[in-house]
Amino acid sequence: MKYWNTKEAQVLLEWARQVADERTPIEEIAAHLGRSVRSVQEFLRRTLPQGQRPWNEKPRWSAQEIQALERGGEPCRTRSRVAVRQYLSRHRRVESEDLESEHVPLTVTQVAADLGLSRASVYRLLKRGALRRFKGGIAETSFSDLLKEHPEAVPYSRLSRDQREWLVLNGYQDPSLQVKRPSVRGLLE
Repeated sequence: MKYWNTKEAQVLLEWARQVADERTPIEEIAAHLGRSVRSVQEFLRRTLPQGQRPWNEKPRWSAQEIQALERGGEPCRTRSRVAVRQYLSRHRRVESEDLESEHVPLTVTQVAADLGLSRASVYRLLKRGALRRFKGGIAETSFSDLLKEHPEAVPYSRLSRDQREWLVLNGYQDPSLQVKRPSVRGLLE
């Protein structure tokens, strides 16, 4: 396998961005670069997003098939049940991920920066059970529970005023700091 160098990649990308009528055939550019047509196509497929590639691509699922699936019917006789099931599971997962976008786990680095701790201290909190894992990160609910149930874990006195206010808004109990919760009243009207 021959690697693509920067100069070859630039030549190929400039060729792909030319107007279709002015562009030389793909066979000629492949011969100019000393590559096969298939390797040129694979490089462009990896590099350019769908719709910007210099060839017409047939959609994997036609609009009629997608509409039939959304209505709950069978798309057509050319698709197997397994293919239909995979398509539906893939697209339902994408829709459910869009709905769950609020529940993105926090990273150890984010939690460490927010609490004013080192990453090692956050890992100790995880090991101790004060924080919980969620999808490879840290659950937001466990972060807010930590602020309410284990305030001694946060080096509150060493934090800046902005960080203290942010922690109080997220559930840390500090009666000496009066913080008004921001309002969206007026923005939504």
